Amino acid sequence: MSAAIALALLATPQPALAETVAVGGVASAFAAYGHYASLLAIAGALAVERVTVTAKPTKEQLDRLVAADSIYGIAGVILLGTGYMRAKYYGKGWEFYAHSPVFWVKLALFAVAGASSLLVTTKVVQAAIADNKSEDGDVPEFGDALAQRMIKVINAELLAFGAIPLTASLMARGIGYNQDFPWQAGAALVALPAVGLSAKYLKEAFDTKGEWEK
Repeated sequence: MSAAIALALLATPQPALAETVAVGGVASAFAAYGHYASLLAIAGALAVERVTVTAKPTKEQLDRLVAADSIYGIAGVILLGTGYMRAKYYGKGWEFYAHSPVFWVKLALFAVAGASSLLVTTKVVQAAIADNKSEDGDVPEFGDALAQRMIKVINAELLAFGAIPLTASLMARGIGYNQDFPWQAGAALVALPAVGLSAKYLKEAFDTKGEWEK
């Protein structure tokens, strides 16, 4: 009889434990939702920029570029923040991700896309500032060369972000996992292109003049 009672008690969920699991599950679900939603928002913002960039934008097109680039930036921060939360608290654990080369490739893709976006963001911000200061109502023009360069960069960003879900799928399945892989090598894979490309695209952004700057 006592054995049956003990088994019944063990089989009964403890309120504190059940509450902890429920709270953790909700937090994990929201982190995952934010992660996926931000990636979709980034793709949408880039698609809008891709079809809006033109040598001679109208006022509406320039405003659309500013809005799309703002959404891109905010979504990028959310993607990075929720990715950190999932890696550290809600996923397979940092020890797993740290020794997964595919995880670092995923972060490197994010770093490359983020760094290259500095060119487009800088020129859009500069054009918006020039438009606000304009007294004659003329909308700043990018010019053919700059517009084509911005489109190429946006295409590259779309490719990078398009590859991120693939790396996430491979990583989640443990493909490429190596317990002996040093996380420092992975961090270098992310840091080097992030710093190098950021400097490159910022320099290009300030060296390349829009029509309103000539």
